[in-house]
Amino acid sequence: MDFIEIFTIPFMQRAFIAAILLAIILGFFGIFIVPRRLSFMADGITHASLLGIALGLLIGAYPLIYAFILAIILGIILARITDYSRITQDGLVGIFLVGGMSAAIIIMSFIPGYKPELFSYLFGNLLSINWLDIYLLGVFFIIVVLVLIFQWRPLVLTTIHNDLSRILDMPMNKTRYFLFIGTSMALIAGVKLLGVILVSGLLIIPVLIANQVGNSFKSNVIFTQLIAIIITFLGVIFSYVFDLPTGPSIGLLLVVTFILSLLYSFIRSKNRSH
Repeated sequence: MDFIEIFTIPFMQRAFIAAILLAIILGFFGIFIVPRRLSFMADGITHASLLGIALGLLIGAYPLIYAFILAIILGIILARITDYSRITQDGLVGIFLVGGMSAAIIIMSFIPGYKPELFSYLFGNLLSINWLDIYLLGVFFIIVVLVLIFQWRPLVLTTIHNDLSRILDMPMNKTRYFLFIGTSMALIAGVKLLGVILVSGLLIIPVLIANQVGNSFKSNVIFTQLIAIIITFLGVIFSYVFDLPTGPSIGLLLVVTFILSLLYSFIRSKNRSH
């Protein structure tokens, strides 16, 4: 097939648009989640959201609506639990993961017959993305960007220097709620493209790659966005050309790029030492 022809196929056009929007959204949230050592949150939220997807499939409703509602609730709980010393955030995320997955698997056992929809939600499916998904994702993208404009300074300060943000009396509670709820919703928004199991990779790995090649917070932000967009874009093409699941294709490219970035960082540091 002619390479240019790929961009003329309607479902591929939808996939490319979704991939770019998701890469930007998750890239922005990732640069604030990873430095806070909350990467495990991504796996916990997405795996727990499988409960919402299972409920939707059981009653014949749109599964992602229930997944979104559940993700928002979990994000609020995580934001509120920050100052409660008896339960750690990573411990609570582990409870979400186990509880959500266990309940989802039990509910799935009550759904008769083969469940092809489940596979697409687990690993992503290009064909499952429709224009309604794109429109909703576009609205979510605009909201995230607008809120980020007003919350950028508090987010940066609470990420880089939390004590300084307290001294400057920054709106930490609002910032924390936006970060947790926004990240939870962004992860669910990526389920159709990358799947429940692998969507967290697009939140975490581009930031880790950027850390190997960037020299400042600003450069890390730029590299994170570029890496997320390029790899997601290439992953969509890779999955179509070789007829592979989208999520694993993007995930594998992310991991390979991360390994290459580690090699680059090692070579660069060795050259500087000489």
